[in-house]
Amino acid sequence: MFIKITPFDTLFFRTGRPFSGGEDTWVDTVFPPFPSTLYGAIRSLLIFHMGTIEDFKAGRFKEIIGTPTEKGSMKLKGPFLHKKGDIFLRSPHDILRVNDKGKLEPLKLLKKPNLFISNYGLEDILVWPKEDTVDESTGFIDMIEFIDYLKNKKETYYETKKEEIYVWEYKIGIARNKATGTSKEGYLYRMPLIRLLGDANLVVKVEGVNDFPTEGAIQLGGESKAAKFEKTDAHQLEELVNIDLNFSEGFFKVYLATPAVFENGWLPKWIDEETLEGKFEGVKLKLIACAIGRSIPIGGWDMAKNRPKPMRRAVPAGSVYYFQLVDNNSATRVKEVFHLKNISDLLPEEGFGLAILGEVKL
Repeated sequence: MFIKITPFDTLFFRTGRPFSGGEDTWVDTVFPPFPSTLYGAIRSLLIFHMGTIEDFKAGRFKEIIGTPTEKGSMKLKGPFLHKKGDIFLRSPHDILRVNDKGKLEPLKLLKKPNLFISNYGLEDILVWPKEDTVDESTGFIDMIEFIDYLKNKKETYYETKKEEIYVWEYKIGIARNKATGTSKEGYLYRMPLIRLLGDANLVVKVEGVNDFPTEGAIQLGGESKAAKFEKTDAHQLEELVNIDLNFSEGFFKVYLATPAVFENGWLPKWIDEETLEGKFEGVKLKLIACAIGRSIPIGGWDMAKNRPKPMRRAVPAGSVYYFQLVDNNSATRVKEVFHLKNISDLLPEEGFGLAILGEVKL
C-alpha cells in the first residue's frame, strides 16, 4: 500500500545536529525527511484512527503499531519524491556531474594498482577516467534514467535539479520571554523551510497495516505542519520490482534509496572488517568498492522516555556498495535477498537502508 502526502504549506525537517538557543543562529534542515520522521507521523495517525493514546499505552494495538517501547508489524519503505507522475531518487554517488551542465557520467571500476598508497582497504577502486571537471551531483534522477542506470545501459545520464522540485524559504525568528512577552537578546535565529513546487509530494510504502484510512490529514515535521494524505498506486515503483537484472558474472551493486544506520559506521555489521567478506541471509559476498557520501547525524525525540534519542551517524541516500559473490550459486538469490529490502543494521522497520540492486559493468 502506497501513501501520497501533499503538504498544504512549507515544511521543516531538522537534521540530528543539536541547536542551542542563544548559541546557534542557524537551524539545519534536511529534505527529503528521514524515514523515522514519516514513521512517527504515520504511527501517530494510526493511534488516533484506531483508538486513543491511552489504548496505545495499554498495548491494545501492539501487534500492528506496537507500544511506546516496542515496534509492531508496521514497516515503511521510503519516502520518495514524486512529481508529475514520476518518482525521483537521489543521484547515485558513482555517477558525477560533468561541467555543471546537468550531465552525469559514471565512475569506472578498476583493480587497485600495486603502487596505490592509501589506507583505502578495498580491492577495487572507482575512478574518473576523463579530464573533464566533475563534481558530486546534488540533484535527483527520474525513474527512466534510474532504471537505465541500474542496468548500465548508458554512459550519460541527466539529473533533475532539486530547484525543479522544491525551493528553500527562510524564516527569521527570535525567542521570547514567557513572563513578559518581550524578545530575548541574542536569541535571533534563521530557519530554512521547504516548499514543494507544483504537484510535487512525498510517497511512502506502508506494510503490515490492513486498516488504513483512504485519505485525511496528517501532521508532519517541525511545528507539526498539516498535510493531506491519500492512498495511491505508485506504479513507477512497481517497475523496480519486476526489473530484469543479470548477475551471472558474479558482481552486483547496492544503491541506498534511504539513509542506512550501520553498527560499524559506513560498514554493515555482516561484513568482516578485516576480510571484507560476509554473509547476508545466506548469500556469501565480498565488498570490493564503494562510493558513499559524507555521514549524516540522525537523532530525534523519544516520546516514551521524554528525552533525546541517541545520536547516530548514517550513510546518506545515494551511496553505492559494490559486491562480488563468493558463492556463484547465490546469484539466483541476490535479488530476492537485497532488492527493495531495508538492510540497515538499525531501524530497518522505519525505512532506513532501502536497497535497490544494479548490475556492474566490468
